[in-house]
Amino acid sequence: MSTPLPIAFCENGAGYGGAIISLTAMLDHLDRRYAPVIFTGLGTEPYQQLARFGRWRQLAPRELVDHRALRRHRVPFASMIDNLFNVLPEALRYYRAFRAEGIRLVYLNNDATCNFAAALGARLAGLPLVLHARGFHADTRITRLVLKWLDHCIPVSNAVKMDLLQLGLPEDKCTVVPEGLDLELFRPRVPAAALLAELGLQPDDPVITLVGGLIDWKGQDILLDAAPRLFARYPRARILLVGSAYGRDDLFARQIAHQVAAPAMAGRVLLLGGRSDVADILAISSVVVHASTKPEPFGRTFLEGMAAARPVIAAAEGGPLDVITHEHDGLLVPPRDPGLLAQAILRILDNPEWAAGMARNAAQTAQRYSIGQHTDAVSVILQRLTAKVRAHA
Repeated sequence: MSTPLPIAFCENGAGYGGAIISLTAMLDHLDRRYAPVIFTGLGTEPYQQLARFGRWRQLAPRELVDHRALRRHRVPFASMIDNLFNVLPEALRYYRAFRAEGIRLVYLNNDATCNFAAALGARLAGLPLVLHARGFHADTRITRLVLKWLDHCIPVSNAVKMDLLQLGLPEDKCTVVPEGLDLELFRPRVPAAALLAELGLQPDDPVITLVGGLIDWKGQDILLDAAPRLFARYPRARILLVGSAYGRDDLFARQIAHQVAAPAMAGRVLLLGGRSDVADILAISSVVVHASTKPEPFGRTFLEGMAAARPVIAAAEGGPLDVITHEHDGLLVPPRDPGLLAQAILRILDNPEWAAGMARNAAQTAQRYSIGQHTDAVSVILQRLTAKVRAHA
């Protein structure tokens, strides 16, 4: 057997969310012909866990010059100063690390701008560069520059692909690979009595669940605005909000906590924070809601609900449009409208037999989105690019 090829997997996002969860799942199934070397900007415990897939290195950004202060004080050539004193030294650290580790290909997870220094390091080292675009990109000079450098790009949905094409990415350098799930974990299962007891729920209580980080576009506020109509018809209904804040601040999370504490919501809305038993929580859910107020690049959480054979409602834009057939395996609703979201939830709760049939269809659809299929599709792209490296070695 030939020696595994070292590949650098670079993740420089703002916090532990869907992009890093997806990367973790993919690394767990990656072909043994590759030897992952994982580089992350953050070094908290979840990132340290990546070491089980290969060598893990934290390259925390070092800001020698406060570029925000430069722009705030309108210092001339602020971008040039930032690049010279912040970006270039970080890129050189990546360049030296890539050389030291014998890296043969550099994979950027999620975002071009956050991974700019890694991309520049790869460019300096003359290494093939892949971007796994798990989100939409701002139209900036840095984004367009990284897209120009790419040997290939892997958008997770057609919506992300169209976004990238508009930013100048050639279509022949673009292969859509939808996200994948561990279908052994996310599968139909009997609701756990212990979990119901923990949450103070009865088996026949209507349970509406939204899984997502407490950030200002995941739609928890839209669901809470819809809640009074739900409680009016189903007084024993409960709303479960699963997820915690991440990123630069927790302002939105505090706003949601304040809203949940209101007398009309008290005891009816459970703010559960981050949980490791999401699959079990989905199993006790009557409805799984995806209510993002911005187009979702893909949206793992609605697919997890489908795989668990639960009735799913998703915002009708972005990634869900690739997966859900309206009224067959889920409901698509116009985003940012609490009234229409409430109508869709009540339609499911009012028609349990019809909703159960839709949920069975959803579980069948989800079988097309296994993490194995996802990783195999990515591996085909990596194999093609590393074959070129071998041919020129």
